[in-house]
Amino acid sequence: MKKIPFIIICLIILTVVLCFFIVLDLGASKIVKNSMIQWTEAQMMASSMAEEDADIFMFQERVYERVPSVNEDGGAKIVKIGEITKVYSLGAQFQNGMATKLPIGAEIYSSSSSVFLLVKVNDEWMGYEVLPQG
Repeated sequence: MKKIPFIIICLIILTVVLCFFIVLDLGASKIVKNSMIQWTEAQMMASSMAEEDADIFMFQERVYERVPSVNEDGGAKIVKIGEITKVYSLGAQFQNGMATKLPIGAEIYSSSSSVFLLVKVNDEWMGYEVLPQG
């Protein structure tokens, strides 16, 4: 039986390794292309405002910004409708339940007498108004 020269064996191994890395790279490219992130108008608005250090949160595909004060009618019906579940970090995709300055667990309420949403943090009430889109 003839011995295969050492150089030919090395070339075969090198070829196999290079092919493996090429296939691996092409597979990774397909994964990235297939999981391309689509941002909604609200997410783009929120991400842009967050980079400007705005006090905002996103709820039900709408962006809400803090207002200086809200006068609430004492007889108004206030209903809890959600809470903050995530805190925004620079460059992340803004999502429902995410806020720039509110802590996780801050409670979101609607009021029968107000166009604002109310947020309760440590027994303090804050008002947030919805921002127009489109």
